[in-house]
Order: sequence, then structure tokens, then C-alpha cells
Amino acid sequence: MTDLVLSRRRTLGLLALGATAPLAACAGGGGSQKAAAPAAEPQIASDARVTARGTFEGRSKHVTTGHASIVFSNGNVIIQLEDDFTFDGAPDPKVALGNGGFDESTIHAALRSNTGAQAYTLKPGLDIGDYTEVWIWCEQFSVPLGVAKLQLT
Repeated sequence: MTDLVLSRRRTLGLLALGATAPLAACAGGGGSQKAAAPAAEPQIASDARVTARGTFEGRSKHVTTGHASIVFSNGNVIIQLEDDFTFDGAPDPKVALGNGGFDESTIHAALRSNTGAQAYTLKPGLDIGDYTEVWIWCEQFSVPLGVAKLQLT
């Protein structure tokens, strides 16, 4: 691993002290297991920490704009699409992660809305330090719809 990747992982790990299972690596994980959409959107505490943020760029001739953040709140890692998030629409959009490309094993849930703030708790077994991008992905046609490259805050 490069020094930059090790430094990024160390920084995220230190910022997440006190976070529980969502940061632990999952033995035997991977594959294309789909996560069920959570019953309710996670609540973000007033003392939550934003540790990374990126700006969306559209893909596959789709318009995707606004920002995504990684937030540590109440012991959870949350992918936050911010108030300025907009997406022009497509069938079967999902929220996922990547690192220099989309990672199918990180599909979290169906996009709840094409506009505005929304939050998704990180899927158990994923280590956020392994990812540098938030993706909006069309699962039906296996094409990217938008990507936000994350920078540490």
C-alpha cells in the first residue's frame, strides 16, 4: 500500500474511534450480496463528525450533482447525500462505494429520492477506509449514474 492510502486509512480509523462493527473487516465477505433497504433513514446526531466529502459528477450521460459526505454518528458510519444532491433519474438507482471504480459488493440500498438530503448506514462488514468514492449505480443495467470522489476533511 502507498503511504497516502495507509495515512488515509489511519486517519479514518482514528476519527472513527468508538464506532462499532461497521468499521470491522468481515471475514469471508464480498460477493454481490444485496442489502435490504433500511426501514428508516438513520438519524445524524448534532455532534456527528464529517470525515470525508466529495462532489458528484454525472456518468453515462446522466446529470448527478451536489455533495456526498462520510459521517460518523452514534457509533455508525453513514453515507450522507447532502441537501444540494440532484439526479436526473434512471431505473433502479442504488447507493454504493468504490475505489478507482465501482465495487458491486458495496451496494447499500435503493436511492430514496432524486433530490435532497438522505442518509444510508454503512453496510456491516465494510471498512470505510477501503473506499474513496460514493457511487450512484443503475443495478438493472449495470452502469454508473454518478460518482463523488471523497477527500478527507
